[in-house]
Amino acid sequence: MASVEQILGHILDRAVLEGYLTPLAASEGPAHSAGFLGFRDLNLPCLPISDSALAVDLGTGGGLPGLVLAATTPWRWLLVDRRDRRVVFLRWAVRQLGIEGRVKVVLSDAADVGRGGSRGMASLVTARGFAPPGPTAECAAPLLAEHGVLVVSEPPTNCAVRWLEDGLCSLGLRDVGGWATDELPGSANYRAMVRVEPCSDRFPRRFPRQLADPLF
Repeated sequence: MASVEQILGHILDRAVLEGYLTPLAASEGPAHSAGFLGFRDLNLPCLPISDSALAVDLGTGGGLPGLVLAATTPWRWLLVDRRDRRVVFLRWAVRQLGIEGRVKVVLSDAADVGRGGSRGMASLVTARGFAPPGPTAECAAPLLAEHGVLVVSEPPTNCAVRWLEDGLCSLGLRDVGGWATDELPGSANYRAMVRVEPCSDRFPRRFPRQLADPLF
């Protein structure tokens, strides 16, 4: 029987053929995705996250990081994407991994998910290349439960200046710092925000509005 790692490798190779990932992203995908779990080394009030917790990945696309994390953690996952073909691919991938019982692929705009039944329910939200900082935070914050964590991948620059305190505060979020992993040939960077206050019912706005008039 094939291992989880082997099945994931096959799925990520398929994502390359479908045009959802570059060959480099696919080859580094498992290690890069594992780096999102670095938040567990921070001193956060949400830890440890229970096995029954809900996690949400925004813009899962070819499977990074959401599909990899769904296959390698015990949590329940929502993998959100707004493109039909990618959702069909992700549902096939979930079946290949045999994790249908705790992983759901959602065809939706992320802003709509934040106004649905999962609002305020997630212990963790992840995002890799989803959107600029302001819209990413605005889509994620409404989904987070109290002390829930948003983890994003970041460019190799001074990431703190991308996540402005006033903008995060308006969403009930607080920046708790970043980290890097040396498991890849080049440094991979991540940052975490924690929900410290309830998110206003004003958010999330429609996604085009977020892009046109970002909070930061």
